[in-house]
Amino acid sequence: MTVRLGFPTFIFERNLLDQEKYGNAAVSEEYLGTLKNEIDAWRKRDPKGRQISNRYTGWQSNDGVEKHPAFAKIIRCIETALREEVQQFFRVHPDDAQIKIDNTWANVNDKGAWNTPHLHNGCWYSGVFYIYGDGDEGDLQLINTDSKVVADHPSVDRNAESLGYQPVKGRLVLFPSGAMHMVEPNPTNKERYSISFNSRVHHISSRTDRRPSQDEGVCPNEFTFELDALGNPIIN
Repeated sequence: MTVRLGFPTFIFERNLLDQEKYGNAAVSEEYLGTLKNEIDAWRKRDPKGRQISNRYTGWQSNDGVEKHPAFAKIIRCIETALREEVQQFFRVHPDDAQIKIDNTWANVNDKGAWNTPHLHNGCWYSGVFYIYGDGDEGDLQLINTDSKVVADHPSVDRNAESLGYQPVKGRLVLFPSGAMHMVEPNPTNKERYSISFNSRVHHISSRTDRRPSQDEGVCPNEFTFELDALGNPIIN
């Protein structure tokens, strides 16, 4: 049996604490401590913050984190990931356009705080970077809104209704802005620190006739695979 993934959702992930792998596009735990202190200072000056998707006692800053000098390095690291992961994967040629951070805000979820299901309208890829989290303070849940069936069917992992990402310090998750998502309530007595952001495509060239070269071409069957006797994909 041949299986083809028809309409996959592409989600990208990096551990930005992995300095051996990412070099200058990585960060240190000491630097994350500095960012945490900056967010604490903002929250002290503006204890109410704003409310959009955050609920209960969750705190969210206004946009503009990307303009703060202390956050310049992490913004550069995220933009590097956007270029090297998202832009390359989708074959957006750097001579034609670049993906850049458009707006960024900070989040602190204490015990019981959560975020309702929502989208990030008006951009291409969105994401979250975890400044502080041990992994048990409430997952990011990407929600499948594409109905695969319209009748009763067994509950199976391969038709999952959501995909969870634990809030682990240093984790960067990039997802399409049109992907429905939420944050689970924090069941712990710890606070969960993150920044969220949106990116846009900034056009450099107005050319519309450019096509990828043969070397850049995408195989039309790249998400097609055979199954083994147990029904598992055979990945070559």
